[in-house]
Amino acid sequence: VLSGAINFLRKLKEYRKIFYILTNNSSRTPAQHLKKFNQLGLEVGLDNVLVSIQPLVDYLKQKEMKRVFWVANNEVGDYFQQEGLVLDEDKPQAIVLTFDNEITYQKMEKLTHLVRTGVDYYATHCDIVCPTELGPVPDIGTFIKVIEMTTGKIPKKIFGKPNLSIVEPVLKKHRLHPRQAVVVGDRLYTDIKMAQDSAITSVLVLSGETKREDYEESEIKSDIVISDV
Repeated sequence: VLSGAINFLRKLKEYRKIFYILTNNSSRTPAQHLKKFNQLGLEVGLDNVLVSIQPLVDYLKQKEMKRVFWVANNEVGDYFQQEGLVLDEDKPQAIVLTFDNEITYQKMEKLTHLVRTGVDYYATHCDIVCPTELGPVPDIGTFIKVIEMTTGKIPKKIFGKPNLSIVEPVLKKHRLHPRQAVVVGDRLYTDIKMAQDSAITSVLVLSGETKREDYEESEIKSDIVISDV
């Protein structure tokens, strides 16, 4: 757990602030993320967890696209089925790309074939790497590049940070203007970029991916820069 994180969340509850732990990591379902957070001692509920697969599922439902070919691990695939989506490998209405940590060449082969036939494809997020205990590993952004190099196509829509579609439903739900919201994060091209493209206040913490020298060289600027949460 990041230094100060548990106390930070405790203070948010004490001051009766509405808060969400927002993650692009679509290799886990909201319930799986919640279990990990609770194991770490964060003491949050499912209503406090927001994952990039959620706005994607909401979008597919709104567009009445039920038959989907997805590239996802077993748990996320089960989540899609629980949400009413049906896996269709032949004539899907849409293609969904998640951060599949069980990805195989056969899955990518099938996906690129379907993309070439003209089926629209959607991605949960665009992060290039995912931090792990062993260091950064390839994330969905690298998969997107492979698909683009193979087919010439990019996702029709990307749902995670920095796309505002992941936070707009939350603001609408609570009847809040973007000016009444703050995003705290350590990644410039997702967390801070999302806020920069709106009226949301951004707070960059230097305890994660972005270092001070990275920030000084970046065109993406935060409203506030602090050492940690």
